Amino acid sequence: MNVINNGKLGSLSVMGLGCWNLGGQWGETFKEDAIRIIRKAIDNGVTFVDVAESYGVPEGECELLLGKALKDGYREKVKIISKVGWYAKRDGKLCANNLFEKVFRQIVRMYKPYWLAETRTPELIKLSGFACCGRMRINNIDVLLCHDGLTTNLEPFVKGFDMLKADGVIKQYGISTDNVSNLKSFYNLSEGQCAVCEFDYSLINREAEKELIPFCVEKGITMLTRGSLSSGLLSGRYTRNTNFKDSARAKWNGSGKRHNEFIEKMIKVEKLINKYGDNLPEIAYKYVFSQTFPMSVVMGCTSMEQLNKNLKTGESFLSHTEMDEINKLLLTL
Repeated sequence: MNVINNGKLGSLSVMGLGCWNLGGQWGETFKEDAIRIIRKAIDNGVTFVDVAESYGVPEGECELLLGKALKDGYREKVKIISKVGWYAKRDGKLCANNLFEKVFRQIVRMYKPYWLAETRTPELIKLSGFACCGRMRINNIDVLLCHDGLTTNLEPFVKGFDMLKADGVIKQYGISTDNVSNLKSFYNLSEGQCAVCEFDYSLINREAEKELIPFCVEKGITMLTRGSLSSGLLSGRYTRNTNFKDSARAKWNGSGKRHNEFIEKMIKVEKLINKYGDNLPEIAYKYVFSQTFPMSVVMGCTSMEQLNKNLKTGESFLSHTEMDEINKLLLTL
């Protein structure tokens, strides 16, 4: 696995392991298989693992699985990146289990009424950080991220993270967001302590190139990309008629609220498949970490076969000629 110098975190593998896929929200993965996948990734040069307090069924399951995999000396071999902010079901005030609650939560985000202002406090963020350590049975977390990339109420996160850092519970902190305004606000509130930004970036979503990536480069912020296979669409395994069974992608089905968006994505994916065929997943990952600016991919996998392919992908970069060819093609999508 190749390693790059990636911003404030320094040396990182070009691909890290994302644990969201291992907790049941994307289909069943046996716990024993998940632990083997995590350990093999670390044994083969993956230097960071990405997880969150809300990942898994039930929530927190992915951190529990990761904690089991980190035994026997594996904790010392890898950086742990987790996220907090979607604790709503435990808090009981900002949960979104139906349409009414989703609308309600969005109103709270926009107007921040005084009677809900205290639901997201520095103390609650601090408690969430301790809880993450507890589930993973580790003494500290290398990086803790704000998981709510849409909220404008960022001060509780920064203050909570500062307390966790002072207590030695976390080493660095940052934010997971696609919103450059939120990133800038978070960075300024943290007085430059924001070390990491995780954001969506792929062959079919290069929005981050406009403002977010330039800001990260200017400030030396470590860049981690999620969605670099666009929730699996760039794997080449799906068609416009696919009916997704997992809860994470059911919204794309014919009766789902984001079906039109799915069709728009698939039109682009089909053109890429015509060009790259079975090599599309490899091209999609390499396109991200072969950029002139340093970025590491958070890869997802649910089987040892997928992991082996991804590990091989991380062994080489695309050439300048290959990158130019891809960029020309992307202009036609």
